[in-house]
Amino acid sequence: MKPPPNDVIKKIGPKPHVTSAKSAVAGRPASRAHQTISPKAFGELNGQYYYMNQYISPGVMRETPLFFYLSFVFRRLKLVWTINRQRRPLAYMPLIPAAPAPTGLNDVRLVTNAARKSLDVKETDSRDLGNSSLPLSAATNLGSSQTSPVQMERSSQYALSPDPYTRSQSEPALYVDPLIDSFTPSRVGSSQRSVPQTIQTIDLLNGYSYQVIGVSGELDPWLLRHSKFDDRGFLNFHHVHIRNAGGVPLDEKVPVHFLVTDDRLYDSAKKSTTRQSSDRNIREEVNGLVPLECGQRLIALYFKFIFPVFPIISRSRLGLTQTCAIPDQTVLQEMPIHLLAAIYASAQLFAKYDDYLSVLYAYSKPPTEQLWSLVLEIILSEIHTPHMSTLQAGLLYLNRPAEDFGSTVADSGMVWSLVGMFVGLATSLGLQLECRPMGFPNWERRLRRRLWWAIYAEDKWRGLLMGRPPYIRNDEWDVTNLGDNDFLTDGIFQTPETLSQQEIQCARPFQHFVRLTRIADEVQQKLYSLRAAQRLSQDFPETLEVARPLLHRLKEWYGMLPISLKQRGRPTMAVEESLYQSNCLQFGYVVLEVFVFRALLRPMVLSSAPPPLLEECEDFASFVNLVNECAFEIPGVDDGEPILAVDILDEHGAGNTVLKAAENCAAKALGIVMRMTNYNLSEFWFYWSRIGFAAISNFMMLLLVQAPTKDHAVRAKRLVYLWRQTLRTQSQGCELMNLALVRLDGLLSTGLGRNFHLPKHVKEALDESNQ
Repeated sequence: MKPPPNDVIKKIGPKPHVTSAKSAVAGRPASRAHQTISPKAFGELNGQYYYMNQYISPGVMRETPLFFYLSFVFRRLKLVWTINRQRRPLAYMPLIPAAPAPTGLNDVRLVTNAARKSLDVKETDSRDLGNSSLPLSAATNLGSSQTSPVQMERSSQYALSPDPYTRSQSEPALYVDPLIDSFTPSRVGSSQRSVPQTIQTIDLLNGYSYQVIGVSGELDPWLLRHSKFDDRGFLNFHHVHIRNAGGVPLDEKVPVHFLVTDDRLYDSAKKSTTRQSSDRNIREEVNGLVPLECGQRLIALYFKFIFPVFPIISRSRLGLTQTCAIPDQTVLQEMPIHLLAAIYASAQLFAKYDDYLSVLYAYSKPPTEQLWSLVLEIILSEIHTPHMSTLQAGLLYLNRPAEDFGSTVADSGMVWSLVGMFVGLATSLGLQLECRPMGFPNWERRLRRRLWWAIYAEDKWRGLLMGRPPYIRNDEWDVTNLGDNDFLTDGIFQTPETLSQQEIQCARPFQHFVRLTRIADEVQQKLYSLRAAQRLSQDFPETLEVARPLLHRLKEWYGMLPISLKQRGRPTMAVEESLYQSNCLQFGYVVLEVFVFRALLRPMVLSSAPPPLLEECEDFASFVNLVNECAFEIPGVDDGEPILAVDILDEHGAGNTVLKAAENCAAKALGIVMRMTNYNLSEFWFYWSRIGFAAISNFMMLLLVQAPTKDHAVRAKRLVYLWRQTLRTQSQGCELMNLALVRLDGLLSTGLGRNFHLPKHVKEALDESNQ
């Protein structure tokens, strides 16, 4: 006897437990569509229940009244069919060949329905999905192409081997936002629909770029949460698609979606900002400047000397492990060319630590400047269709060494503008959103988190050191602090517990640096933002109240540093040299202390009255009279001598205590820089560190000019001259100190009395040193 169709019900015993065939194959419990169905929906006969998706055996047919059987089937056929089609999980949907490009949303629905109907023809195991392309047929319209335009690259842009931490389509799907139309009466507007979405990368879509859809953008995320996404999380349109992030709990987070766009739509915009050249020609140019065999060595140097301080590259995508430190040449050929050139240029500073490169560059100048020029040119082109590689190259570009005499001058306005551009790029990619619950591969989530904190640090440190308001607002991001698991490499059974001691010490410096950056942000907000500076500049008690917890936080941070990161000097032979990247941390710590005490020194002396303004047409003699009148109005002032606003004579007073602590802070900064060895100075430094050295020069000069007594002036003068001698010595091996030295020599060479209004006791202290 021929068995009935699949959707015909089967009469079985009371209250049986049902597990679907597809769920059994996938090794998971049955979904709601294949679990026990209430008898209220399907009827009851003699206390026995009826279920769908089962065949009726011939024996059961003989025991069932034919009339009731046929009537029940025909009465319930429509209901069974509807529920079965709507509730079938799309993660197990077989993928169909790409159809011609539909012209509207209705066509997209037709394609989806066709895919659903294909379930009646063949039951597909979920493991088959890994061998299929992404079913975004709505986006086709690519001429004769027979594959979907939006699909995960089978060989990712610079992947050496499959990513073990990236779940393939055969793994349990990530349950995301709804697909069918239903709602729970207890929560109107919220959905309990569980639609599986496979985990896949969004950054490696070939020919497509993406940007996050903001909560106030023209596409409302709260509208998009009701969209019918496919099993890859896509809602398909023509050339432009919407990708659901997946896995984000709506009760705690905002809905997260990405706008995925065909790169060809931005071709005209790219042509307006860059020269006409193909990626292949630029790659050939880079390969001509740096042969691949040299590039492999430079990559290894990058991960040895730069990565522990600046971990913005994914080792997993390069196929690197603890036992394999050199990538394959095929990986370099597939890597985004602007990122490859940026790594080459950054690592050439450490070429002397490689035997082959040391000899090669001993007789020819490394092509560093040419590489950086190419990097900036490609970034300005790729900014229209950004990926994480664009941001990675941009961060390396911001920390490139200065050319020629650039180390002796302040950063141009372009630097801060570039910081803003890269912050905008990062937020366009959605890096400001916590990505751990999202449906991305593990390597991508780890990299997104590290990249966010890297651009966050650039914004906060440069904003503080350059006196600019930061671009990043604290109420616009929710990324949590980094942990050891954010520095894993993809390997078999690797967990934070199985990390080697070397890998752990490699992961720790950047984690401590991120925590220090959070304190730097507080220093900027509470002491140096416009409103804070206006409020505190004349109020010493309130400034002290604000500064005290900041100093306490700095002390706590330093106390949490491991001993290896507190040590100074050259590491011992028993320890790998690349582990000790502590000088940036210690220098950043003392720079923040300097900025806190600099703010405390502001209200200790009254500001002089601003000079009167005079139009150019006015008589110069009247201007002189105005100046003299203003000077006579201030009693006890000799040549604009600063007036103390805080009692310094009280040995136990707050003012005297703060002043001594500020002098100790300056002495600490002097000691740290003085004890730096050539090895320390040859490490990787963030390029904004040079502004930090200049800020210390300024701080020591402030102690001298505002010295309340001759004794304080003598101590400050000694600090200034020792600092200048230290800079002259240490700058021979570290050009980052050139700006600090030029700033100091510029003031001392022309005479402090010429440049500042000095108290008499300060003049006396300076004159004694000149005798």
